Amino acid sequence: MLFTRLLVPIDFSEPSIEALRLAVTIAMRVGARITALYVDTGALPSPSPQPAMHRLLATEVPSSLVVDVEFDKGSAADRINHHAKTGQHDLVVMGTNGKTGLERVVLGSVAETVVRTCSVPVLVTHNRDQSETSP
Repeated sequence: MLFTRLLVPIDFSEPSIEALRLAVTIAMRVGARITALYVDTGALPSPSPQPAMHRLLATEVPSSLVVDVEFDKGSAADRINHHAKTGQHDLVVMGTNGKTGLERVVLGSVAETVVRTCSVPVLVTHNRDQSETSP
């Protein structure tokens, strides 16, 4: 399968930055276009994500790649699924914090929900530095 449009949800956590790095690697190999998506869930009041997103992309994405930036509000999993479908993306590349057990049940897992409900393939990654230091 040839991927031409990659959707990368970004929440500025290390796992989402790791997912962006992976998406850049994939995009460079196959000539795909990246869409970076920030979803404001309203959980915490925060400053505008636009400047932070543009700084992140300038740091992590080579200028030779085409990157679209989108901002949305609502349930993260719902909005990711919506953008995956309506943006005609053929792969979602996203990070996960790797929560397990009770912590995942209480907090929920956006990545798990997207994997179960998304209409396109989902590639999930995590912060490799964190996993290497965990017992």
